Amino acid sequence: MSRNPIVVAMLISVALVLWLASGVVWPSEDESADKATIAAVKEPVEVMAKLMQAQPIQREVNLYGRTAPDRMATLRAEVRGRITAILAERGSAVVAGQPLVKLHQRDLPQQLARAQTTLQQQTLDFNGAQKLAKQGLQGELQLAQAKAGLASAEAEVARLQLEIDHTIIRAPFTGVLNERYVEIGDYLGVSDPVAMVADLDPLVVNAEVTEVDVVALSTGQQATANFIGDASSSGTLRYISSMSSEGTNTFRIEVALPNPNGKLRAGKSAELVLPLEQRNAIYITPALLALDEQGHLGVKAVEQGHVKFYPIEMVKADGDGVWTGGVPDEITVITVGQAFVRDGDPVQVSLESQP
Repeated sequence: MSRNPIVVAMLISVALVLWLASGVVWPSEDESADKATIAAVKEPVEVMAKLMQAQPIQREVNLYGRTAPDRMATLRAEVRGRITAILAERGSAVVAGQPLVKLHQRDLPQQLARAQTTLQQQTLDFNGAQKLAKQGLQGELQLAQAKAGLASAEAEVARLQLEIDHTIIRAPFTGVLNERYVEIGDYLGVSDPVAMVADLDPLVVNAEVTEVDVVALSTGQQATANFIGDASSSGTLRYISSMSSEGTNTFRIEVALPNPNGKLRAGKSAELVLPLEQRNAIYITPALLALDEQGHLGVKAVEQGHVKFYPIEMVKADGDGVWTGGVPDEITVITVGQAFVRDGDPVQVSLESQP
């Protein structure tokens, strides 16, 4: 027997309505779990905390550098000749203009005497030509030739006198005769190296600073250099490079340290400390550090019964902990249980006794 199509259609419609209604009347398991989670009230977690007061802390830039002379000069022979005298020893302090090495003068004194005689003759010739020219007895050509002869004789005397002066090699500035490359009896040609003089006052510490810290530095500010085996020394930041080093993106700086007695030596490692601005900060040890859900390092504090996360803003560090800013002047830091709570969680706090 065939079914009535109208009845079949009505049965299908009723079944469809019942199925749609089931989604309203009987919610899914996931929806029920979400509503149950929202409806649940978190129980406060017991934690230990400590009340801390922020203190004004001097922010610093700490760099590692190397000491170097303020300037160095390699002295070279300007005339040829054999060394006849050593006038300063290696490592000795020297002053500007002090003789260091003496060369044999060869026949330069005799050449100078001859040139001076020639100069006297040329002077007489020029004076005579001038008188004759004034009287109209000699032309301008003869006067010009006499003047040229006088100038040539003067130049020759000056050249020979300069060569004689160059047989004594002198210190170009006050400093230390750090190296001497010659001994008595050595023969030097023009431009052969003789000695190296270094100026150690001031002593310069060269270091590299990051592009983040360089914006906070300015020439003229004070700096302290710490040495291994030597006392600390204070100086002045005298130079900041305007261009970064390729490959490192760091900027070279120079700190000048007064060194009048020469006790500080070049080539030593140094730790530079450059003070910057003051900031309010609290001191925390690694045990108090925690991570938030995004992996940021910071501290967890308590505010109005709930956890508040503060990311680390390091002001200063030492071997035991860090001074961090970006926190209220008075803050309750969780010291025990911070790993079991998240930002916004309710907590029950027990304060540590103050020392």
